[in-house]
Amino acid sequence: MSKATIGDVAKAAGVSKKTVSRVLNNEPGVRKETRDAVTTAIKKLDYIPNLNARRLRTNQSYLIGVLYIDYPTNFYGSLILNGAIKACDKLGYDLLIRPFASENPAGEIATTLRHMVERSNVDGFIVVPPLCEDQAVIAALEETGTPIVKIASLDDTSSYCLHSDEVEGAQLAVEHLINLGHSKIGFLNYLVGHAAGKWRYEGYQQALTKYGIEENPDWVAQFVYGENTLEQACRKLLCQENRPTAIFTANDASAAVVYRIASQLKLRIPYDLSVVGFDDDPAALNLWPPLTTIKQPVAELGYNAATILIEQIIRHQAKRELPLSPSELVVRNSTGPLLE
Repeated sequence: MSKATIGDVAKAAGVSKKTVSRVLNNEPGVRKETRDAVTTAIKKLDYIPNLNARRLRTNQSYLIGVLYIDYPTNFYGSLILNGAIKACDKLGYDLLIRPFASENPAGEIATTLRHMVERSNVDGFIVVPPLCEDQAVIAALEETGTPIVKIASLDDTSSYCLHSDEVEGAQLAVEHLINLGHSKIGFLNYLVGHAAGKWRYEGYQQALTKYGIEENPDWVAQFVYGENTLEQACRKLLCQENRPTAIFTANDASAAVVYRIASQLKLRIPYDLSVVGFDDDPAALNLWPPLTTIKQPVAELGYNAATILIEQIIRHQAKRELPLSPSELVVRNSTGPLLE
């Protein structure tokens, strides 16, 4: 059986080959009835577009990349990929996945990216934190002229940047503790230098201000991540004579350390100490009691990033305003009412 051609699709749908091409390229201005007829014909005939011909005709590779730092249990990066893949499937693109090791120097990553662009002629990149904060990496991409969309970056002036409403998410976490009667609320944050750390601290502050609670600097530990620094900061918070009765951590990995130190100090969660994390990391399900946390729509971020990159930046279609993706408070058993 011979392969169906674009002419066969056009004949079956009762349209021109140019119209079929516009549908395949997801161009605007095609009526829904026409688009549906072409889509139905494509499925019926099992038509597969000649991607090489499309590449030559449009001077596009129909390939976008996702750049991220790989580390064990990196569920954030996995969710970004899941969302981006769905968008690429819908828009007729393929996805180039490029993880980097955390120990790779920025200069080495920048050189690798330049070579990637030369070899693959990739149409654009999605850059996931913390790579999106690395100026050497961003500069290397900008030098090649390759379009980029950054996710959750402090610097949103040089390119498209998407993020969820992390300030609101942090505020939800702290307000939950306040509504349980806690006013002595600590904040543990090793994401200094990252947008996530900044936004989550702002949410912590805003919640305290909203309820007229004065921030106690002794209950706030913020630092750049390093070996043993997280455990030391956590132990210092919990060993104070006037210690917090609740702690909000900037991510679930920090909450796991709080659990361990609290157990060593004979503090029972949630009776002696309430804990709220951020991210809803699947690994947090292994904690006992189950961790109350903030869930971000990370897959949605990946989907929106890929959609904006392809539709607005590469194809120059009309700009669509995308709202900040809301975060959600997931209440489990690590938080409880203040016990006098």
